[in-house]
Amino acid sequence: MARTAELDDPPTRRPRRGGRPLSFVLWLVSLAFLTFAVLRLWGLENTEWLIAAMAITPYLVGFGLFWTLLTLVLRRRAAAGLVLLLTIALGTLLAPRVLSDEQPGVGGERLRVMAANLFVGRADPDTIVDLVREQKVDVLVLPELTAGAESGLDRAGLHSLLPHRVYDVGLTGEGTGIAARFPLRQIVLMDETTLSQPSVVVDLDGTEDVELTAVHVYPGVRDGGARTWQEELAMLPPPTPKERVRVLAGDFNASLDHRGFRDLIDLGYADAAEETGQAMTPTWSSWPTGPPVTIDHILVDRRAAIGSYAVFAVPGTDHSAVLSEIVLPS
Repeated sequence: MARTAELDDPPTRRPRRGGRPLSFVLWLVSLAFLTFAVLRLWGLENTEWLIAAMAITPYLVGFGLFWTLLTLVLRRRAAAGLVLLLTIALGTLLAPRVLSDEQPGVGGERLRVMAANLFVGRADPDTIVDLVREQKVDVLVLPELTAGAESGLDRAGLHSLLPHRVYDVGLTGEGTGIAARFPLRQIVLMDETTLSQPSVVVDLDGTEDVELTAVHVYPGVRDGGARTWQEELAMLPPPTPKERVRVLAGDFNASLDHRGFRDLIDLGYADAAEETGQAMTPTWSSWPTGPPVTIDHILVDRRAAIGSYAVFAVPGTDHSAVLSEIVLPS
């Protein structure tokens, strides 16, 4: 029996939407996403633009999911597969930030440390003092401390709550201060940097004291600032396992998506936000010029435990205050 003409004809292939022009655009964006993923996975951040780009990695993971769905709908399966694999790879880097980690079994003194960037002294002093009082803060780190901010905080009652202090007051954003409930003794743990970063010994009631550095690393996103940012992150003092527990607190101008910051943690620190599964909570925002990111941190010697961590909004500043309760070795 002769076969019909219909059976001899090959099936008609449905053309893809948009044709070659749309395919070009979809692949162009997909390859740009590939470039970013490679840079992030390899930790390449030697320019101001790359430093800024790395900070928005969590947002680009969300974009990767959206782009995967879009390319699938538009029937560009190869592009969809590529972007999906890259999104999964980047997503695995974010997962530890929302999962709390087991803490060392220590039972020593508890120290509550808070850091609040004052945005060149513009932060509302009453809010900061209220937080110190309500959260029972023991040590307060104040990047961008000005003379006006110092006066405003004392009028709001900070001196009665935290009478001990090491202040390096600045005219603009270079000043930094440390106020505490316990006596402080200033020490030198690092070379001088662009912005003030004083270090102190906190004289606790027990037999063990703590060394603390108030951090304010030069912003790497400023013109010509990439190299200074890298050098100053590398200058921050590492923990010393056979000596006092060491704490770094303040404005690092770096996130967990920056290799320089991860290298610092790998020296033997724990990030309080990451340890408690809250490392995706933003601490700084320049919206609408940029998305909120997490650049304020409290890093603690891994011999100590993180009892708690919280982020608080402060009117007048583009930073949030970060607070952690640190449980010291007994």
